[in-house]
Amino acid sequence: MKESLGRILIACTALLCATSSAVAQNSKALGFQITPFVGYRAGGSFTDDSTGDEIDVENSSSYGLIINFPAERHTEYEIYFSRQSTELSTGDLFQSSSLVDIDIYHLQIGGTYLFETTSNFQPYFMAAIGGAHYDPDGPGLSSDEFFSFSAGGGWKYFPSRRLGLRLDGRFIGTLIDSDSDIFCQSGPEGSGCLVRTKGETLWQFELQAGLIFRF
Repeated sequence: MKESLGRILIACTALLCATSSAVAQNSKALGFQITPFVGYRAGGSFTDDSTGDEIDVENSSSYGLIINFPAERHTEYEIYFSRQSTELSTGDLFQSSSLVDIDIYHLQIGGTYLFETTSNFQPYFMAAIGGAHYDPDGPGLSSDEFFSFSAGGGWKYFPSRRLGLRLDGRFIGTLIDSDSDIFCQSGPEGSGCLVRTKGETLWQFELQAGLIFRF
């Protein structure tokens, strides 16, 4: 995923450069926005094909950064980066067993459609695509990368010209590779893979709140 995230970051940087001149030409408009956020992410499970066990991604907090800049009327480009520190577990609601701690990163690029642009209160819809990096915290375990996407909506509120609040809810999907061994290890600790998956989509839902800095 390091290479995949690098390609996405390069594409995002190129897109920023391509639009920066257009933004600069309209000096009266405050269109460029940076939003650090905190959130809570819930849901997410997939099946271990070798055992039949369902593996759950535990609910936990998340945080990250969203960058928006103007596109056409009522639309904005968006770059979304987030991190969730959680764990994978098996079992049911009353008795579960932790498999491994894991950090999940998402880097996506997409856009927002603003239903209202003339008032301080701006509801919107968003969609984005990109990559996910799953990094397990275990001796010798390798990380894995997958295609991911998201869609959702929320509200932006600007009590002042340069500062705003953002409330956002989004569904995040991660496409787990078909018939793949993931989170493998090799070395003095031994060799093998933690999970063998079927091709499926891991679904999560994230609620987030952020402070918008507008330039």
